[in-house]
Order: sequence, then structure tokens, then C-alpha cells
Amino acid sequence: MFKALADPTRRAILDALFEREGQSLNDLQSRFQMTRFGVMKHVKVLEDAGLVMTRKVGRARLHYLNAVPIREIHDRWTSKFAARASETLLGLRASIERGESMASPPEHVYAVFIKAPPERIWEALTESEFTLQYYFASTVESGWQSGDDYRYLISGQEAIVGTVVAADPPRRLELTFDARWDEHVTPDSPTHLTWEIESVGDGLSKLTVVHGGFESETATYGQVAGGMPLILSGLKTLLETGEPMGMPVMAAA
Repeated sequence: MFKALADPTRRAILDALFEREGQSLNDLQSRFQMTRFGVMKHVKVLEDAGLVMTRKVGRARLHYLNAVPIREIHDRWTSKFAARASETLLGLRASIERGESMASPPEHVYAVFIKAPPERIWEALTESEFTLQYYFASTVESGWQSGDDYRYLISGQEAIVGTVVAADPPRRLELTFDARWDEHVTPDSPTHLTWEIESVGDGLSKLTVVHGGFESETATYGQVAGGMPLILSGLKTLLETGEPMGMPVMAAA
């Protein structure tokens, strides 16, 4: 990953995807004075490092910034006390720099490779025994069948509620997502969250998260951008080491 980040063109590609996710190769090429093949090679290096995710949407292949590997570096060398202050300052800087430039924000797309079988990851997503240790100390309740309601609770208060749109254990879980953990996100309309789990061999699985359906750059949109990489890093640490990573507790509304 450090090798991928060492090149200024690749850093500029990540900056472009931070500014507006879901860009095609042609969109990215228009920003640089190089051939389509040259941009493609840089994107491939970023994909191999896990920093860029590519998804086919209709006939187009769109590219998204994957912040999870960067989050893992942050968590490794930033103390739990300095992390909260760092996140606040970085969030303020991002808000000032980006302003209202995103007329219709695209979906968030994240991915992480976990040394665990899909069945174990499914359990970690759907059972309170696990979520208490990586999902902001929350419990989760649902029958996890299509049409079932679900809810995450923090200290007995609803933090997220929604409906199971589709469930195909241990491969795919689609949910509506109604955030209620603080007064900033509660007014936002529900969005759509998908967990995709894929075995890639030798006990290794790929977990992809797609979160879309945002009406605008809402409070939920911004908080998910900061929270989901932390959740995925915590999930990976828990399943691979058996120990929780340690993270701040989100206050329920």
C-alpha cells in the first residue's frame, strides 16, 4: 500500500475519487495528461493495494475510494485518545475543502479481506456476541429473513433500525438503514446497505459493503464515511485475533 501511495499520480487519482466517487476510467483520464492505458495501470496498482474498488454499474465500470486500508494504518499508530481529536479536525478540514460540491453524492463502497470463512463473518454481522466488540458496543436483533425488521441498540437505545430486504446466508445481506444514533442523523431518510461476502480460498474471505440511497450529503452520509472503515477494521481484528480492536462508544440519541 505504501508503494501505491508513493506515486503522485496515484495520490491524485485517490484525491479525485475522494472528491467524487463512482468515476469511470474516462472520467479519471480527463484529469491527467496521459493515455487511457497509463491511467489504467495506475488504477490497477491502487486496486491491488486495496485502495480502489471497481464495480460494474449497468454498462460502466465505476471506481470508488476504499478507505479501510488507510483506516487500519491510522488505528495501528494513533492512540485511542488522539484518534478522536484527529478525526474531528480531519472531518472539519474535509467539510471546508469539499463544501457543497457533490450535487448528488454517490454510494459508499468499502472492501476488506478477512482470514475467516464466510459463515464466521455472517455470524459476526448478525449476532450481538460479536457486534458488541466491534460495532460501537451495540447489540443487534432480527430473525434475518427477508421482510424481517432489525435494530441495533446502544445502551438499550435504538441506534439503527430497518428491514431485511434480502438475505442469502452466508453470502449476501441487503438492508434498509435508518440511522438514529444522534440528533444529527435522525431526520435523514432511510438509505440502503448491502453486505457481500465472498470466499477467495485458503480460509480467506472478501467482505464488500455498499451503502447508497443518500438524498444528498446528509449527516448520515458523512458519519458513515468515518464510521464504516472503523467498523470493518474492528471486525477484521476481532475475527483474526480473537480480541477486540478497541474503539470509541457511540452515544445513542
